[in-house]
Amino acid sequence: MKKKVYLVQPTYSLMDGTLIKELPLFNYSYNLPILSATVPSDWQKQTCLEYTEELDYDSDASVIIITSPGYDIAHAIEIAEIFKSKDKIVIFGAHMDEFSDKMLRKKCDSVFYGYPDLQKMKEMLSDVYNSDLRIEYNFGNNINFSFDYSILNNDQIPFIPILASLGCKYNCSYCCYPPIYKGHYRLRNVELVISDLVQAAKFNKPIAFLDANIYNNKKYLILLCNRIIEEKIFVRWGAQCTVDIGDDTEILKLLYRSGCRMLFLGLETLNNKNLKQLNKPMNVSAYSMQISNIHSAGIYIGAFFMLGLDQDDHSTFDDVYYFFQKNKIEVPYVHLYFPVPGTALANNLKSQARVLEEHFDNYENKKSKFSAPCSIAYFNPSKLSRAELEKGFISLFKRLTTIHNIIKRGLILDFQVAKLILKMNFEARQKYKSMVKNAMKTG
Repeated sequence: MKKKVYLVQPTYSLMDGTLIKELPLFNYSYNLPILSATVPSDWQKQTCLEYTEELDYDSDASVIIITSPGYDIAHAIEIAEIFKSKDKIVIFGAHMDEFSDKMLRKKCDSVFYGYPDLQKMKEMLSDVYNSDLRIEYNFGNNINFSFDYSILNNDQIPFIPILASLGCKYNCSYCCYPPIYKGHYRLRNVELVISDLVQAAKFNKPIAFLDANIYNNKKYLILLCNRIIEEKIFVRWGAQCTVDIGDDTEILKLLYRSGCRMLFLGLETLNNKNLKQLNKPMNVSAYSMQISNIHSAGIYIGAFFMLGLDQDDHSTFDDVYYFFQKNKIEVPYVHLYFPVPGTALANNLKSQARVLEEHFDNYENKKSKFSAPCSIAYFNPSKLSRAELEKGFISLFKRLTTIHNIIKRGLILDFQVAKLILKMNFEARQKYKSMVKNAMKTG
């Protein structure tokens, strides 16, 4: 057996079947730099971030490791099938939900959970080489080593992914993190994050912290920001976090000083009863003030809402639209709730016979369900019919992605950030067109 491994992070298809060939700003992309850093020196290594590169199906690697964290699962399975037909050993890793696991196990020789360090990757590849590969590996979440950014194509990638933590302190009922992390998180050594930022700064690209919640640990965040300032790492960066960071004006000032220009907030709903359903300990009445404080600090906002929760009705679509307009959200984004198997909310809906099991049975053949955003309801809503929910969602998406609204959001003085805001908004517009095209094709 040739000691060569091919690390692949697939792209995904829009609802009309178009294969995305540019890394979207909404997508996770840190897995490839992590895994690349763990390949032992006695193994040859080949990598492919398929968003920006073409897959080499004729690779002479004997082992194919496919990391498939989200929307790309359907296409990842297609890739696995092709490599299996060429007698390659195929391993899937770093997927996070039960449904993905159920599908992926059928198509590969082994799966792994968490992230291997150098020693654990060496052990797994040794098992492959000795024909002793196990069907499952549990690596945990040790991320305290430097990642390999040399494998990223500087010309094609719009931002550089950085990771400071894994997991989240909250147990939101819709999220795939709680079944894995159970309300806990793991912090990286700050010096390693700083080292990665020094590497990343050389790309002269914006930085995206892809932590589930950069505000997990306030003390750690303060330390990280101060180290960025002390080391004079001049980068523009953004991160996901909970909206309650808007109550902390001091930390918002520090974020800005360290280069933060964009925060992505999972607001999810404008109804506190819905927040209770989501087990999300926030308060809708505080949203506008929290957003105002973030804006006042010089930081722009991406805000995410999900539709189809139990208190959503016909008025919800207008309410969400005017909330975005009134609060001048630079990157507004909506999606239909999707009942990810294994999450608390999906299990609850399933117990009420509201999850449409027949759609899941046919899931493997419908790429639209792996698209982002998904415009199909795979559950029965409470106060709307499925047809009403889907129609209202697409109508709202259309209103949010008009050229007039997009241009207005991009009229800011920071040219680099303005480019990113416009790019994300036009990506959303492309997805709206894909949804309409798919609806015409299927309906």
